[in-house]
Amino acid sequence: MMSHLWILIILSSLSYGLSNRKNCHTLWKQLESCISRKDIETKPSQRESVAFSVTRTTDTQLSPLQTLVFDKVYLNEGGGYNAHTGLFTAPVNGIYYFAVTFMAQSGNTHLLLLKNNHEIARGYGDSTYDIGSIVSSAYLKKKSNHSSS
Repeated sequence: MMSHLWILIILSSLSYGLSNRKNCHTLWKQLESCISRKDIETKPSQRESVAFSVTRTTDTQLSPLQTLVFDKVYLNEGGGYNAHTGLFTAPVNGIYYFAVTFMAQSGNTHLLLLKNNHEIARGYGDSTYDIGSIVSSAYLKKKSNHSSS
C-alpha cells in the first residue's frame, strides 16, 4: 500500500512539474527530500491504552436510577473506571466500545448505559434467569481540568 502512495505522489509531482515547465532535476530533489523526511518534523506516536474489565461477585438489588458499581476490577488500564462510584471517565479523547452482560434474577430488569446522563443504550430482562446484553460505542472527550461542571 505504501509503495502505491509514493507512486501517486511521484506521478502527480512529475505532472505538476512538467505542466509548469519546472526543472525535473529540482523537482526530483524536492521529492527526495520529502520522501527522506528531511523537511518533515515527526513526533513519536503517543497512543494511550485504555480498557477496563469489571464484574459483580455478588447479586445486588438495584433501586430505580441507581448506578451499578462493580466490586471486582480485573483490568483498569488508563485509570478511567472508578471502582467507588461505578463511573467511567475517558482519560483521552476517542471512540470507546462498551459491552455489558447481565442476568435478571426475577421480574423485569431494565439497565441503561448513560453518557453524561443521556441514554446511549439499554438492556432488558423479563423473567427469572433471563440473560441480556448491552453493546454500544460512543465518542468520549477527556474531562477538562478547567471544567465548571
